[in-house]
Amino acid sequence: MTSTDPKPDENPTSDPVAEAAPASPSGDAPSSATDPHAGSTATGDAPAAPATPTEPAAPAEPTVVYVEAPKPPRARGARGVGVLVALLATAIFAVVYAASASLLGRLVPSLGIDGGLADLATRQYWIPVVVFALAHILLVVVLNRAGWWGHVLGGFLVALVVWIGFLGAALISAGLVGAPASEVGAEFVRQLGNPVGFAAAVAAREVPIWVGWIVARRGRTARARNEAARAAYQQELAEHRATVGGRAAV
Repeated sequence: MTSTDPKPDENPTSDPVAEAAPASPSGDAPSSATDPHAGSTATGDAPAAPATPTEPAAPAEPTVVYVEAPKPPRARGARGVGVLVALLATAIFAVVYAASASLLGRLVPSLGIDGGLADLATRQYWIPVVVFALAHILLVVVLNRAGWWGHVLGGFLVALVVWIGFLGAALISAGLVGAPASEVGAEFVRQLGNPVGFAAAVAAREVPIWVGWIVARRGRTARARNEAARAAYQQELAEHRATVGGRAAV
């Protein structure tokens, strides 16, 4: 009996064998790509600390530089000189008024003026002098730097005030303060024609004209200096603005 050899199975089954991972080209053992600690375990290094964010540098504070602006010039006037001139004019008026009253007393004896020192102590003499001083000082203070024409026109006002002062002094000298209106009116009318009062008014009118040119000249000088100072101030102010603007642009 002939035996036949069994034919090998054409599709033999083999035990499953785990396929080895392909070796890396360098020949090292394959590393697990999914292990997050693989790199640290292999090298033995500690994990790197997270980087601390650096704070931005604080911007430099701007330096404030104070530049003093030029101050406007102070306007000059003629009031100081005017007051001194007014006091000088008062002395001139007192002399002219006394001389005029003395002359009128000799020409008109009925006035009862002998031109002595006793007449200088009467109210009709020194009250107009005081009124002239106050009126003229007020005039030069108001006019200040005005021209000579201001003193010419202002002399009329000074003369009017002095004449009114003379009339008031005459009423006081006559003892009519608080008297009946009829007596005051009669004395007032009589004093209206008193030549001494006219002499006082004329002197008060002329003296401001005589000395007014001194104040007017001082006023003209003050105006010229003020204009020069104002021009220099405008130029200095323009230079200051240009300097400040240039620094601001930088």
